Parts: sequence; C-alpha cells; structure tokens
Amino acid sequence: MKRFGLVLIATFVVLGMASNALAAKGVVKLIHDNTSHAAIPYIAEKKGFYKAEGVEVQRRVTSPRALIDALIGGTADIISTRGSRVGQIAARGLDVVGIALNRYGNQNMVLVPMSDKTTKSVKDLKGKTVGAQMGTGTWATWMTYLSRIGMSDKDFKIRNTKTGSLPAAFERGALDAGLTWEPWGSIIVGKGLGRMVMGPKDYDDLLGYTSPVFLTTSWSYIKKKNPDGAQRFINAHVRAMRFLNRNRDASAKLMHEFWKSQGFKFDVKKVKTDLYKFMRWDRAMITHRDIKEVQDGVDVSVKKGKLPKRIDVTAHIDITLVENAYFNLMK
Repeated sequence: MKRFGLVLIATFVVLGMASNALAAKGVVKLIHDNTSHAAIPYIAEKKGFYKAEGVEVQRRVTSPRALIDALIGGTADIISTRGSRVGQIAARGLDVVGIALNRYGNQNMVLVPMSDKTTKSVKDLKGKTVGAQMGTGTWATWMTYLSRIGMSDKDFKIRNTKTGSLPAAFERGALDAGLTWEPWGSIIVGKGLGRMVMGPKDYDDLLGYTSPVFLTTSWSYIKKKNPDGAQRFINAHVRAMRFLNRNRDASAKLMHEFWKSQGFKFDVKKVKTDLYKFMRWDRAMITHRDIKEVQDGVDVSVKKGKLPKRIDVTAHIDITLVENAYFNLMK
C-alpha cells in the first residue's frame, strides 16, 4: 500500500509538471505602445478573450522606439508596430515576420502653430524646422509621400523629436511644423496650439495606402518556440477585433479606461471618434495591398541609402495563424 501511494504521488507530480509545462508554454509576452495599438489587446484582456482561448498574455505598454528592441532582445514575443517598420528591420537581416493586422487606417498629419497664418501645404514648409520622430512608420510614409511630390527630407530642417513631446514643443514655439499621429495630433489641435495643413486624406489621395499596423514576431517563435500559444493568441485577437468592430460604445468606454490609465484626459465621445474616424477594425488578414505599401517604403529607403539592401516583404509575412483563427471562428 505504501509503495502504491508513492507511485500515485509520483504520478501526480509528473502530471503536475507536464501541466505546468503546458501552461508555461501558453504564456505570450505582448508589448504595444499607448496609442490605438492598445485597443484590441486591451479589449481581449478585459473581455476575457485570451482566457477563453487558454493563453496567458503578459501585456506591457512601452514607447514606440522600444518595441523593436524588445522583440530583438527577447523581452517581447509579439509586438504591435507599423508595417513599414517590419520592412525596415527585415531589410537589416533580422528574424521578423508580420502575422496579423492589429488595425489599419491612416491617421498621419502635419501640423503648424496657430501663429502661422500663411502655410497651406507641405511645400510651403521648405527650409523650415519640422519636428518628427525619425524611424517610425509615420516617418517612412511621409518619406514616400515626399518622393512622390518631388521633395525629400533634405528640403527641411528636421529635428528628431518624440511624437509625445510635440505638444510641449508647440507650446514653447520651438518648431515651425510637426509630423504626428493620434492622439497627439488631437491634443495639439484641441489645446489651440496648432492646425492641420496635411492630414490622412492628403496621404490617401496620393498614395492610396492602408497604413497597416502588424502584430509582429519572429519565425522561430511561431514555428518552434510557441506555435500553440501563438495560435491561441491570434484566435483571441480575431475575436476581440470582431467585438471592437461591432460594439463601438462598449469599446470606446474600455479605451477611455485605458487612456485614462496612461494619463490622457479624453472624454468617451472623443475616444469613439478617434477609434473609428480614421481607423478600421474589420479584418486581421494582411493583404497584398498592405504588403505593397511596406515594400514601397523599403524601396524608397534603399534608394536613399537608409537601408542596406532590398528585400521581398512577402517573405516576411505569414497569414497562416489568422487563416486558422477565422476558420475556428466559423465553427
């Protein structure tokens, strides 16, 4: 009997270890910034979509600049970043792959101080000081836009400025213009510090871009390290995206809660406007149109000597997990 008891205990220990191993394998370290990139992850967490899929997601908020370093350094398994940045880091030979859309829709804008009564377009800013966070997706899209209208960044005095610092820079009168995105564009305009001279429509009319934001990871993660956890994560992501697209009032309240935790004092009405005016939440699938936009950005950067070589962006996209997620959703 004593021997049987020891065997039984040993069996439970082994089963427990196996269970813990499976649970540990399900942990996904996700990092995003405090913009609209947080919408689906936050909703997936608060509405229990991750839990329902049996995956533990350790979600963390950081600055846009720190995202790539986190992925490369291994402190993040999956990050949310602009598609253009995926192209940039892939061109440097790093192990990276876009696996799903987090959102799409252009929210880029160029603002000038309210004291500037004459500037009507980007061309009027030639030779002036423009604050921009270089290396971001917005920066890459702007570079492509400039190339299409016969201009380049050399036509301006570029001051590398964190986007979150632009409101303060406008308040000090330190810049002639600022390249920004939401929510900082609305903050500057809302405080009466600046006005828009170029907005999403200007980009869309010329480029026809989708401005995709990719959930990004490494090939080694989805193929070897944690394929099951990655699939469960994307299953939850697709469900949360569907909720966000169909339940606007509830989603706005949740994002109001998130942005409040980040120190932003927006009312729910403004949050709802920001979420749905320029951004789209109706597909998680990365399309050929999204890929073409990223490829265009890579090609422009290579031509200007900003990247070492041209790469085929398609080789750094894998939609298998999203296809599986949509199939599971239809069951």
